[in-house]
Amino acid sequence: MCKKETRLKLYAVFFCFATSLNGEIMLGHLTSIENNSAMTLLDHNSPIRCESHGIKTIEGMIRDAASVSECQKSVDAFYVSHPHERLYAQEHLHLHQTYHYEKNDNGCILYANGPESFSEMLLNEGLAVVDEKYNNKEWNERLKRALLRGQKKKERIHESDILQKCIEKKR
Repeated sequence: MCKKETRLKLYAVFFCFATSLNGEIMLGHLTSIENNSAMTLLDHNSPIRCESHGIKTIEGMIRDAASVSECQKSVDAFYVSHPHERLYAQEHLHLHQTYHYEKNDNGCILYANGPESFSEMLLNEGLAVVDEKYNNKEWNERLKRALLRGQKKKERIHESDILQKCIEKKR
C-alpha cells in the first residue's frame, strides 16, 4: 500500500472517530417525504421531523408571502411547466435509506449527497433561496455558494416570477 492510501485511510478513521465522539451527526432512516422542504426520519425508533435549514423552499415562500394568492398562482404555474420539481425530494432521496443528519436551532441538515446537504442541492437546482433571517457562521458561505451556482443556471425559480411574487414584493 502506498503512503497516500495509508494517509487517506488514517484520515477516514480519524474522521469517523471524531464524528462519533462529537455526537452531533446522527443517522436517521428516511420514512416519509412531505415535500421538498420537510421529511421524517426515524432515529432509534423516534420520529424526527427534518425541515431544510437555512433556506426558503417554494413551499416556505408560499407560507411567508405577503400576498399568498399571488404567490400560489405563480407557484402553480411554475409546477405546471416543471412537474418534476414538485417531486424533487422523492426523486433524489430514497425512502428506507439511512442518511446522516444534524439537528440545529434553524432546522435539520440532511447530508443527501456525500458532504453536500439537501439544502445545498435545492439551492444548486434553483428550487430555493437562502433565508434572509438565517445566520450561521459555519453554513452561510456554503449556502451562498450553492445559491450562486443555481442563479448562474438561470433556471427554475430564477427564470420564473416566483421570487417577485413571493419574496421581493412584500408590501
